Amino acid sequence: MSDMLDVEDFVDIQVAQSKNFKTIEDFESYLAKRKFEQETIFAPHSFEKELTMCRFFDSKDGETILAEIERKNEEQNMGNIAIPNTNIKLINYSICPQCKTIFSYKDLMNYFRNPHPDSIFTNKGQQLREDTRINCYACGEYFLPALVIADGTPKNEVQFLCKMQTVEAVEKFFLEKGQNVLSRNRSNISRGEGYVTVRNDVSLQQLEAKPTLITNILQYTPVQLMLNLIDGTNIEKGDILFGKWKPVFN
Repeated sequence: MSDMLDVEDFVDIQVAQSKNFKTIEDFESYLAKRKFEQETIFAPHSFEKELTMCRFFDSKDGETILAEIERKNEEQNMGNIAIPNTNIKLINYSICPQCKTIFSYKDLMNYFRNPHPDSIFTNKGQQLREDTRINCYACGEYFLPALVIADGTPKNEVQFLCKMQTVEAVEKFFLEKGQNVLSRNRSNISRGEGYVTVRNDVSLQQLEAKPTLITNILQYTPVQLMLNLIDGTNIEKGDILFGKWKPVFN
């Protein structure tokens, strides 16, 4: 993997400092006020830093494309995640920069279950965890998918991660702080026949410096549990991160 970029090759992004959002209004402002510096180069890599990978705000057709993706999501009854008690909706903005093929939320989920094989990874399991790119089925171009944060109009954007990549990145972040969360804490895992559930013992306030991880963990949180996650009561209430999940360990 010597041809992969080092972490120094990634560009840090200025993050609005909300100082531990104490109200839902604080949290809404936190999601909407993040500012970008410049677009950065990317390579096959697990999530490391906040990236400016999406060209949405520079595109004259940006809002039209976003509306089309939202429409496709509605038709498929997937994506378009609304955060309760806020005006915020999370909508994927995933379009091939080469041929302009649009990817709905369902398209993204299908791709991340079976990504285009890349020999840089030793096996499928490693690629599922670490390859955050999409390979366009129409032209073969690689690109990073994005999530747009909108409140009627687009406000911000972050990198889109699949469930497994979100869990891996969140666990890594807390492990560096000496904490085992989510599946790294075995007591959080409940197994059924062919599926697992994972108790969500993550504090969003501790993730404040990682808006990409906050936004992605929200999209995989059951709607009825989102407010608990935002106000920090998810831990004491024993909330789960997502419903019954069938993991892949190939």
